[in-house]
Amino acid sequence: MTTHLKSSLKKIKTLDVLFLTVNAVFIFLYVILSVNNRISHDDFYSIYIVENFGVIEGMQLIYNNWCTRYIALLISFSITALLKFKGSLIIYQILLLLLASSSIYYLLNSLKKYLSCSIGKFQQINYSLFLSSALFYCSFNIGETWFWLSSNCTYLFSLIVMIGSLATCLNGRKNILSVIILIVSAFIIGGSNGTLSLFSLILISLVLLVSFIKKINFTIPSSYLSLTIIFYLSLHFAFILMYIGNGNELRSSYFKEIGILNALIFNFKYCGIIILKVIPTIIPCSIFFSIPIMLINNDKSISLKKYILKFLISFFCFLAIIYVFQLPITYKTQDIGAPRTLYPLAVFTFIFFSYNMYQIGKILNNRKFFKKIISVLALLIIVLLNVYELYNQQQITSKYSKAYDIRLLQINEAIDNNLILLEPLPNAGFLHSAEISIEPNHYTNKQLKLGLQIKGEVKLKSN
Repeated sequence: MTTHLKSSLKKIKTLDVLFLTVNAVFIFLYVILSVNNRISHDDFYSIYIVENFGVIEGMQLIYNNWCTRYIALLISFSITALLKFKGSLIIYQILLLLLASSSIYYLLNSLKKYLSCSIGKFQQINYSLFLSSALFYCSFNIGETWFWLSSNCTYLFSLIVMIGSLATCLNGRKNILSVIILIVSAFIIGGSNGTLSLFSLILISLVLLVSFIKKINFTIPSSYLSLTIIFYLSLHFAFILMYIGNGNELRSSYFKEIGILNALIFNFKYCGIIILKVIPTIIPCSIFFSIPIMLINNDKSISLKKYILKFLISFFCFLAIIYVFQLPITYKTQDIGAPRTLYPLAVFTFIFFSYNMYQIGKILNNRKFFKKIISVLALLIIVLLNVYELYNQQQITSKYSKAYDIRLLQINEAIDNNLILLEPLPNAGFLHSAEISIEPNHYTNKQLKLGLQIKGEVKLKSN
């Protein structure tokens, strides 16, 4: 054993071992879910499009006739074209986790100088995986967000890229690689996720506006400003390409039109629903996963009075974020966004709790042992959660995947029949279920028929 390795092992603390344990069990859980994951609903329609039109022509067809998320379509159709190779969906799912962890690693690397803390590469990898698992558990709907191909290409992937873009801007390195990363990232976000794009454009516009007002003591350093403007302009262009597509106009015709004033008023109602019914579902996970953030080293302590002020400011900022993010959804659909669409709000919820745990850590600056005990307990609870879900999801999703595979074999054997009666699929657990409807003309049934080239009717047996 080399001296360097011995030195590295001595630096590994009890908390690092706990983080490593959390991550190890979570990776096993994620791999099991990836192995048992199966395509669903829109993915069958993607198979039909790719087989009949190809990836590029298929994207153009959908762009002009229904959905203008051109980059998300390109990614989704490209993965769909690879589904004929065994294990391609598993590899794709694991790549998503690797990309998420890499983006967070890159962001942590950029934030180290602001947090005045020194962490090694091992710890940084450890924390990146831990935060990825936090964002996994804090999803409003894990199956929709992480394990539905047509969905994660749009919502999850664009958010992962946004984290990487933020890290690139904060890094402040003005070189050709940073410019390329920001332009490519902007097109991925702007060509995939309209809600996140519009929210980001509004937020960056406000930041730029405030920085140019001389009376306000806030300026963006020149190294960050140029990179931010490159990303901002690229995102604008990518979003415009998505907005002007003919498919966007056709899709909008299915929703009622309301004025901006009505949208501003109605949005309070939908934000209230999100705050009272949607966000509470992830508060326990947000709290437990954010508790270890109290341990970030702080030389400066703050008083309880100052913390209350910071809490109130962060809370009102959080409410404003919810309102601004939901507003375009309200304007277009007059409803709250689907769980997959609202995923950035789940991330902001975790950030809100993390920020406040960081501030609480400042209050308890002289009680390091107490902070450590609380963090250890939180990590132990998360280990138990992961172990429980590892066992539970293995039981549930393995039954689901077997029943799914049996269903496909049954369909293949009866492909020429006028009617195919299917047994209901069992609970899919954390996965996104591919169950169809008891109504023969339901869109899920039609998508299944198109993707598998079924000529007759497909019906689900009623219990």
